[in-house]
Amino acid sequence: MNNIVTIIGSGFGGIAAALRAKKKGFDVIIIERNNNIGGKAQLFKDDLFFFDAGPTIITAPYLFEELFNLFGKKLNDYIYFKEIKHLYKFCFFDKTSLKYCNKLTTTQNNIKFISKNDLQNYTKLLFISQNFFDLCFKLFSNKPFTKLYQMLKCMPNFVKVKCYKSYFSLINILMRNHKLKQIFSIYPLLLGGNPYTVSCLYSLILYLELKWGIHFPYGGIGNLIQQLELLMREEGIKIYTGVSVKTIIKNTTKSISVILNNKHYINSNYIISNIEPKHLYKNIINGFKNKLVRKKKLYDLNYSFGLFILFFGVNCFYSNISHHTIFFNNTCTKALKNIFYKQYIKKKNICIYLHHPNKTDHFCKSSTFYALIPVPNLKLFNNWSLYECEAFVQYILTILDSNFLPKFKQHINTCFYITPTFFKERYFSTFGCGFSISPNLNQIAWFRFHNKSEKIKNLYLVGAGTHPGAGIPGVLLSAKIIDKLII
Repeated sequence: MNNIVTIIGSGFGGIAAALRAKKKGFDVIIIERNNNIGGKAQLFKDDLFFFDAGPTIITAPYLFEELFNLFGKKLNDYIYFKEIKHLYKFCFFDKTSLKYCNKLTTTQNNIKFISKNDLQNYTKLLFISQNFFDLCFKLFSNKPFTKLYQMLKCMPNFVKVKCYKSYFSLINILMRNHKLKQIFSIYPLLLGGNPYTVSCLYSLILYLELKWGIHFPYGGIGNLIQQLELLMREEGIKIYTGVSVKTIIKNTTKSISVILNNKHYINSNYIISNIEPKHLYKNIINGFKNKLVRKKKLYDLNYSFGLFILFFGVNCFYSNISHHTIFFNNTCTKALKNIFYKQYIKKKNICIYLHHPNKTDHFCKSSTFYALIPVPNLKLFNNWSLYECEAFVQYILTILDSNFLPKFKQHINTCFYITPTFFKERYFSTFGCGFSISPNLNQIAWFRFHNKSEKIKNLYLVGAGTHPGAGIPGVLLSAKIIDKLII
């Protein structure tokens, strides 16, 4: 009988960990409390429309290709990834805009149109971004930081490239034009970070997007999850949905068990958790007493912001709307303060990300959108009453109607929303945040929840709250790290 690995949770990190464990010869079992696998990458459906509810931006597609290649299979035989030419369209409240493209010369010309003086500064920014990519992504993101000395060995390199400086300070020094400052300041938000507090090393995202591009799977992220599920079932991975883990018990040095909510238990050699680390350590693990981790990682960490997501389907097609549009309703500084420092929401300061998959995926049967608005997490703001939500929805629809989608209100067939409260209740997200722990400089690598549990020998962690962090590449890489730790 083979050794058994039990995976708790089935986000991208859990799926990748399951496939990598299966390749090593383990019998793999996935336990998922929701009715479908995918973690936050759920698919919402009604009679006319289907909506991807999770991440929408795929970079580093090779990490998905690796999962299929493990078993001698090809990603393209299951699903096709389409590269998006116009990465983002940035729009401002004065009706001006900038298209940020995968072709560098095109983007440079577009930047030149806004500010000739900043063209050279943009080139400098990309150079800095590439340096951080070479240092951090290649040498830092795929290595475990389970021991303090592993972190200390990296410190000279971090100091050498001045990683201690904030991301916003880098952009503020380089960019002169206030619109370009807005555009390049928001990139840490893609990983749940505050530009004022995260390290400037996260500028590596700029180079990463140009190096590997931004992609979208035909059929949507939901289809990608379905194809990954098909691959897992083909390889004999057992998947149980609608079942939750009540507790974890360590039996011996070589055995560890999960007790389910239906009172059944599964005895395993290893457990890999893909659930919120704070929930795991505080509510699932029986008898966890590591005081250092308990204080610093259960109570003292800063968490990312919350998400208000408005989904709507219309009975017409808007060919002029980009796949990814980001709208600034006010200055970047006011928008960031609205997200990270206020105990209320000032509507006129919101920033809107509009996802329009039909621009890329013409096989979609309907025209769907999702408007994502970063908002304070539930620790700062917890008044998502029906009245508050409906007023917020109407304000968002008005902005979209007046700036992007003229008269679209009369074409809406379906409209609904989710709030940070949904994330807290459905996914056990701490404070209802969208990206788990904020990637501040003092909350990366060794300072995050470790990929190998500090307390229980046979317990491992993947996902946004562990090293290397949030985002699809980050959670897939966390599974790759586990692959090195489990022998």
